[in-house]
Amino acid sequence: MMPLRAGPFNTHCDQRTKAGSIPATNAVKTRNQAGDGQVAATRLLARWISGTGAAAISPGAFEWARHVMLDWLAVGIAGASEPLVRMLAEEYGGSADLPCTLLASGGARARPHDAALINGAAGHALDFDDVSSNMIGHPSAPVVPAALASAQIGNACGRQLLRALVVGHEVEARIGEMLGPSHYLHGFHATGTVGTFGAAAACASLRRLSEDQTAHALGLAATQAAGLKSMFGTMAKPLHAGKAAMNGLMATQLALRGFSANDCGIECPQGFALTMAPERHPFVAPIDTAAGFAIESTLFKYHAACYLTHSTIEAIRQLRQQHAVGLDALEGMTITVAGNQRGVCDIEDPKTGLGVKFSIKHLAALALDGADTADLGLYADATALDARYIEARQRIALVITATGDGNAAQVSMRTRQGQSFTQTANVAIPATDLCAQWTRLLAKARSIAEPVIGPERFGRLVEAIVALDRAPTLQPLLDAIR
Repeated sequence: MMPLRAGPFNTHCDQRTKAGSIPATNAVKTRNQAGDGQVAATRLLARWISGTGAAAISPGAFEWARHVMLDWLAVGIAGASEPLVRMLAEEYGGSADLPCTLLASGGARARPHDAALINGAAGHALDFDDVSSNMIGHPSAPVVPAALASAQIGNACGRQLLRALVVGHEVEARIGEMLGPSHYLHGFHATGTVGTFGAAAACASLRRLSEDQTAHALGLAATQAAGLKSMFGTMAKPLHAGKAAMNGLMATQLALRGFSANDCGIECPQGFALTMAPERHPFVAPIDTAAGFAIESTLFKYHAACYLTHSTIEAIRQLRQQHAVGLDALEGMTITVAGNQRGVCDIEDPKTGLGVKFSIKHLAALALDGADTADLGLYADATALDARYIEARQRIALVITATGDGNAAQVSMRTRQGQSFTQTANVAIPATDLCAQWTRLLAKARSIAEPVIGPERFGRLVEAIVALDRAPTLQPLLDAIR
């Protein structure tokens, strides 16, 4: 599903006040102190969100936000025809005179909250959207649809939208670091839980909420945050992203009206962190982005399956290329991964194409057979029920260790000819060559979105994203994605 991060995103924070940073000494004390000594995370985040303008965000972060927008829109457009999205659209979509655009719907529109829900589910329906090691989840899945709806009702410009994406990603990363791996390992889907805060933060940035309003919005997000890992492999998993987007938008809209909540809802006794993370880390203050923003650590998916399977897939692809072996040569295989993959991508006997996305052994057989794991059509029920792959799974052992890098995989293979090969891979390394990343994302986007909206509109979509930070309105973008 997503990688576990190796450590805190920002380990070099000091007490200096900088643009976009909040001194730790400004933390509200007494009732905002959590029972285990946590600082006033909610208030610190609220102050940072309300005080972060476009000038405080680096050009590099804006460029990453464009990459995020391209990838999420392409995945959402491709996922808009999925049955679960159609059900949501039939239940909650509306007429053409409503304010917010629905992805690849032929011009259908919806109320803001419903658009965030439907588009949010579409963006996660294929499980092909980006991931974050800091958040331990899918950061854009809740943030972009919420921000897109909020930007439309607030008549935001393109630069304001990009800024909101940077802010939303940052808040998700900071809260994800505070919770640590225990939140995810305890059974919570961070895309649905932590993502609610990211969505609220992005919308608060767009609507220019005050510090107090933003603190209440984060409190409202805290009490709505939900999502269970037990739903992986079902339609409920994409619903988590849609609900996080919807609830984050709702939180800011209500806070804007004066709706109140506990303004230390993240860290207070019986608050979000203490109830949902058995083991927590201290909130890192000040919020210092001098070394870069969290969005610049985004990891993009190039296989349309659970992210935790990607290192295994890459290791097997390397074995195929280096040793010219395929599925017919397989005598036995052992895949060794860390404990974070238990209960996530270890489905033993998938019955549906969706289940295949979370079956590391089935995906290993597909990868060894040379199947295109980026092909959305591969994840069909027929693939899950293919007797050849079912038989191959019986010769593949999955070893889950208590220690080790949660992002890496080791694959050891024995061939029928008596050869033995071992290969390791780790895909959880952010790109440094942004031109190469854009080229790869553009190819991915073209392969999955262009067949849906056509070459002409796809070209306009790319042009709109490239020019987004200079666009006075979002209309060119909205015209391309409708």
